Amino acid sequence: MLFLPAVLFYFFLFNTTAHIHRLPFYGPHGYGEIREPGKRPRTDTLYYELPAWQLRSIDGKSIGSADLSGNIYVAHFLPFPVKDIPDEVVYMALDVLKNDSLVGFVSLGEEQAKSWSRPTDFSPQFAGLESRWRYSTDLDSSFGSADVHAYLFPSTGLPNPVPDPMCLVLVDKEGRIRGYYSPLLAKDAKRLKEDIAHLNREYAFHFRTHRFYKFDDKLERGPQKP
Repeated sequence: MLFLPAVLFYFFLFNTTAHIHRLPFYGPHGYGEIREPGKRPRTDTLYYELPAWQLRSIDGKSIGSADLSGNIYVAHFLPFPVKDIPDEVVYMALDVLKNDSLVGFVSLGEEQAKSWSRPTDFSPQFAGLESRWRYSTDLDSSFGSADVHAYLFPSTGLPNPVPDPMCLVLVDKEGRIRGYYSPLLAKDAKRLKEDIAHLNREYAFHFRTHRFYKFDDKLERGPQKP
């Protein structure tokens, strides 16, 4: 009697596919040949990836996309000079950093960012977390705030309605945009944490048990082709 249930269990395990909803990919989509080591080239959707960028941090050191490659991070851009980071953004940064020990947070601003408060100045709860919150300013004259805005908010493939320029942007390990979140909405703060957890599950499913899972593109909340 125990034999038949065991046979059925392994039959469905190895012969069925679980369809997993995944987060959308924002930005313009393209199509082309994808080459992976040890595999035959295949034609598939090419998702928008943030172009390489390099800025100088407020401590004088450089920070760029190469430093964040292979990590999930949240980018926040202030398109105009401000004396300090808004309280709503500080709250979301603390929430994100406390919730996931591997996620980074990047605030990008104008030159006035040099005078922004350090994380622990906002709250002692940032103790031990401040190394994952990086501030950068576009001191390099060859790379301005217009470039940063164009990278994070491409001209096509954005959600409808178009997100506010001060939205937080969720970026995956390959530099692809996976979500926009308003720091003014409590529901977006909750959704950001949920989407980060979901993105972690995507990577776990894809790399560890990919034989048994198929990501269902039809369920994406995401953009249309340009």
